[in-house]
Amino acid sequence: MEKMAVVGGGNLAWHLVAVLQKVGVEVALVARDPASKQGWQVPVIAYAELEVFGPDLVFLAVPDDAIGEVSLRLAELLGPAVPVVHTSGATAIGRIADHFQFRGALWPIRSLRRGEVVDNWREVPLAYWAEDPGLRAALERLCQRLSDTAYALDDGQRAQLHLAAVFSNNFVTWLYQISYELCAAKDIPFHTLLPIIQHTALRQDGTPPRITQTGAAARGDVATIQRHLELLEGYPEYAALYARISGLIGEGVR
Repeated sequence: MEKMAVVGGGNLAWHLVAVLQKVGVEVALVARDPASKQGWQVPVIAYAELEVFGPDLVFLAVPDDAIGEVSLRLAELLGPAVPVVHTSGATAIGRIADHFQFRGALWPIRSLRRGEVVDNWREVPLAYWAEDPGLRAALERLCQRLSDTAYALDDGQRAQLHLAAVFSNNFVTWLYQISYELCAAKDIPFHTLLPIIQHTALRQDGTPPRITQTGAAARGDVATIQRHLELLEGYPEYAALYARISGLIGEGVR
């Protein structure tokens, strides 16, 4: 599988075409309007040119709710033996059109934004799956070319991991935003929190995080919790969130 097409134009597609090209794959980006994708690192082709390009594998780097629709469009252009692989963590491979005999998933377990270069893709864990053993083995080999860490995770496992990633990544990022707002309200530089944020993240070593949990809720410091809630009187939603998480921590460390 040395000639691959990537359908999409978002964050993940931007990174995927680059890393595939880096490991020696001939890559083309498929777009509804190729002219709108000026500046991409690889050739940009229209859907109608897919058959001529003759991909050995097609990646669907599109929003989850577009996987079905886009794969149906591909079914009008490609034969059923062409492997089609989506890049979603939360979506079952069955969302890819039944027309295709070989369907799979390959999901980078990392937040990716267009323009932010990944320094070392070998450090990005990958999750992959295909019901067909041959395609699964092929995806495993491809993952080994891209990263030092790859996991064969079926639809249920991958969706559960995606949910866990939302808590540990997306939700944590919004908690940082709350911290940013609380600092800004008193003219405190958010940078003052960066050392403790980085220390806490780097301290995670695979053991249950509750073992290293600290803070007022963990030690049952009711007075400090009450003081914090008073400071949050102007932020009722944040106060409710603080109280709920403090309760969960208190219950969890006992």
